Amino acid sequence: MKVRTQMMYDMETLLRKVFKQIRNEINEILDKELSRNEFTILRILSEQGPKKVTEFAPILEVSASHITAVTDALVEKEWITRIRSKEDRRIIRIHITEAGEKVLQHFNEKKTEYFFKRFDCYTDAELATLIELFSKLDKKR
Repeated sequence: MKVRTQMMYDMETLLRKVFKQIRNEINEILDKELSRNEFTILRILSEQGPKKVTEFAPILEVSASHITAVTDALVEKEWITRIRSKEDRRIIRIHITEAGEKVLQHFNEKKTEYFFKRFDCYTDAELATLIELFSKLDKKR
C-alpha cells in the first residue's frame, strides 16, 4: 500500500508540473495578444456558432462579470460582435468576426506547431498510449 501511495504522490507532482509547463508555454504562444479565455471563446464560436454571453460562464468556470469583461475586450479588438435577437430583444448573441476567425486560425497554427514540437520525441505508439491513458483520466468520457 505504501508503494501505491508514493506512486499517487509522484503522479500528482508530475501532472501538476507538466500541466503548468504546458499552460505557461501555451500562454507564451498566445503572446499576450490573447488570453486563454479569449482564445477559448473564439474557438467555441468558430466551432459551434453564435452563443449568448451567459453560456460561456459555466463552460469556462468563471463568473458572468468575467465573461462580460472578456467579451468587451474581444469586441474592442473587433474579433466578435454582439447582435441582439430580433425575436427577443433581451437576448444578445455574440458572433465571431472574419478578423476573429483569422486570429483564431493564426493561433491554432502556432498551437499545433507547439504540440508537434513538444511531443516530437514520442513514437506514434507512445502517443497512442498517452491518449489512451489520458482518456481514462477524463471523467467526462
